[in-house]
Order: sequence, then structure tokens, then C-alpha cells
Amino acid sequence: MNYLRLNAEDLFHLENSGYLYSSEIISPASASARCLGEQFHLIMQQSLMGMPIDSLLNNHSQLKQWFSGLQLLAPEIWCEEANTWRSYSHQVDYFYGDVILTSNFDLIISNSEQLEIVNWTTDSQFNLTDIQWQWRTELDLFLMAQTDTYLPEQIQLSYWLLNHSTLPMKFSIHYSNQALLAFQTRLERTLSKLPELFPKAVVTSGNNENNQHSHNSLFTSTFADRPTIQSSPKEFTLSPPVPETNATIEDSLSQFLSGKLTIKEYIDSVPEVEI
Repeated sequence: MNYLRLNAEDLFHLENSGYLYSSEIISPASASARCLGEQFHLIMQQSLMGMPIDSLLNNHSQLKQWFSGLQLLAPEIWCEEANTWRSYSHQVDYFYGDVILTSNFDLIISNSEQLEIVNWTTDSQFNLTDIQWQWRTELDLFLMAQTDTYLPEQIQLSYWLLNHSTLPMKFSIHYSNQALLAFQTRLERTLSKLPELFPKAVVTSGNNENNQHSHNSLFTSTFADRPTIQSSPKEFTLSPPVPETNATIEDSLSQFLSGKLTIKEYIDSVPEVEI
């Protein structure tokens, strides 16, 4: 069976244009900024895996400035606490009616009382009044409420804006059941446009409670500073992680930053790690 996987960017385009892609031409400056943001996300991933990154940061002053600022103002990203569960590069795939909704989270921090989604972005144009960012934010909160045991009021999403000013700035959104219901109405209205696009491609799952989780995948993270892959109807499968040595991963990231590896080739080389 084939399922249509949709992330926030897909839903944004579907709502606004009736299609799952954009015809917008990306300028060289925007492409360069996106590439730099992707590199920072991969460096953060390597840092959270406990691997050395000094040589990589020393070769790029902007990446080093962002990383140092985050270390200074958000030490909790790296600190382990008792009775606290943490997961980074966390992907959620959720069966919703006839589709799979998917998103990536930079870091999840939870305890017995609350759950916090922590995302960092190098997008200098970040603005929650922007419809595209609204979709990303609301989908992330909705997916976490649907796939975990926390009540909406126990969930919050925090953005660390790295390219906002000299130092990173934190912006948090607290969720609610009212916000969940409002988003669900918007989501249903948007998904109602799908039969016109894919009358035969979408197969009903028959079970909205069937949630799939996986970790350490950046493929569906699609905003300005994250690796992007065009969404299309495809069979939903989860491949087991391939073990790699620390030396191999460090070498892979160095090759990616120097342009010798594609984003997909680098991501394929990174193992699944939970902290």
C-alpha cells in the first residue's frame, strides 16, 4: 500500500495553492543561507552525540558564533537531569485518515509533568505571523499531542532564534486543547483538497491510532535551514539504523561541509542515537 506523507511545507502549499510544491525560484543568497543552516543542524547533531566539532567550528566563524551563543544561553540542551527523558533529531510519523503527517524535532525534553519541543533555526525571517511558520509550529504541537500521553496544556514548543541578533533569543509557545481543535479544523479543510490531486494514490489506513515513531531522520524537515526532500506518494517504510564508528561519522561531516558529500549521503551515514 502507498501512503502520502505530508509535512508542514506540503500542507502550507496545499492550503494556499492547491499543490504540494512551490514554483518559487530560490535566489543564490537564499540557497547559501539554507546550506549554512543545514550545516549548523548537522553540527548540533554531532555535538549532541558527544563527538568533537572544534575543528569544524574553527573553519567557519558564523557557525561558531551560533554554537557558542546557544551554549551560553541554553546549557540545558546538553545537560542531563534526573528523571528527564531527552531525544534529539526526533521524527514523528502519524497516520491521520488517508495520509501520514510527519515532522522532525531538533530536541525533545520531557519529565513526568511536561514535555518541551526545542527547535533551533538560523532563518533570519522567522515570524510566527507568517503562514508557513504557523503551519510548522501548529503541526509540531499537534503531532506531539496526538502521539504522546501528555495533555495539550502540558506541551510547549520553544524556538531558539540564532540569526535574530548578536545573541540567540528564545521564543516559547504553550499549547492548549482549544488550539488543537482549531488546528484540526484547518487541517481537515486543507486535506479535503487532496482527492483532486491524487484520486488513486492515497490508500485509507483504516486506523488513526496507528502511530509510527523513528529517530535521527532529517529528510522531512523542510524549512529554510533544514535539509529538504520533495514530498511524493510513496510506500511508508522505516529502515533500521546502520551502526557507524565515531571516526567514520566525523569524517562524513567533514566531507559534507567541504562539498564532497550530498545531504542525503551524510544523513545516511549517521546512526540512530537516543540520550
